[in-house]
Amino acid sequence: MKSATMEKNNRTLTISQLSNLLNVSKPTLRYWEKEFAGILVPRRTAGGQRRYTAEHIEVVREIRSLKEAGLRIDEIRENLDNRSRKNQSELDEINFLAERVADMVKKEVARILERQRNG
Repeated sequence: MKSATMEKNNRTLTISQLSNLLNVSKPTLRYWEKEFAGILVPRRTAGGQRRYTAEHIEVVREIRSLKEAGLRIDEIRENLDNRSRKNQSELDEINFLAERVADMVKKEVARILERQRNG
């Protein structure tokens, strides 16, 4: 769900806008930012104001959902850390496979060019 405000502001929301959008208080958002350091890290303006992207919105939704399910802060942090590690592992695998495919394509192109030169 993207708001018109988010589109106008280079796809970011202020803390007030995020608070209103997700019905999470501003003090709670600030607390979660401290508790989930490295996971929930909003961008900052030159003046130090927080700016939240679509990715931040999803993280806040996930935290809220896990909190509503009864998980403690440390359990939520562990859950999010595990997801982050899993995502990184998947990205590493994708990168490895992409490099292999790129190498195969380069070799095939080199073979084709060699045949054309010798052709």
